[in-house]
Formats: sequence, structure tokens, C-alpha cells
Amino acid sequence: MEERKYTAIVRKSKLEYVAICLELNVSARGEDLADVEKNLRAAIELYLTDIKEHPETVVSSISIDDFIEFLRDTEPEWYKEPDKGLILRPLEIHEVPSYA
Repeated sequence: MEERKYTAIVRKSKLEYVAICLELNVSARGEDLADVEKNLRAAIELYLTDIKEHPETVVSSISIDDFIEFLRDTEPEWYKEPDKGLILRPLEIHEVPSYA
């Protein structure tokens, strides 16, 4: 059986790191990158175990509205409103890891 890979977005909020698995809409928090990665892996594993035990569970990826809320909630302190006429907002991405 092939292992499934999941995509996570990790952002640093004012107090901690926050990660979200896009395919499962599962999130985790941590004090640093290693901690948030460990916590997200654990949350994904727990969620997948729950799905096996409760097959009636509807699994869905994160909605666009929820993803935008996640980005707004974890907006970096350095962010400022874009100049007039610009609609793009900066998104600092160092790496987008995949989790199996």
C-alpha cells in the first residue's frame, strides 16, 4: 500500500508556530518548527486513526475561506497594507513540506 503524502503550511504567529494540513484541514501549534512539525504529524496520525474507526466521517480539504482566515490569523508582524492599486499581499514561504 502506497503511503499518502499531505501538504502543510507553517506560519509563525506572534507567540507560536501554527501549521495546517491542507488536504485534511487538521492543524497544530508549536513553540518552534520542530515542535509544530511533531505536533502536526501526531494530529494527522490521530485523525487518520479516527477516520478508520469511524468510516462515516466526511474528510474534506480546507476551504478557501478557512485558508484565508488561517493566513489572516497568522499574518506576520512585519506585514503592512499594500500600496494603492496593488491587490497582492506578501506571503513568506520558506518551504512547503509534505508529510506521509
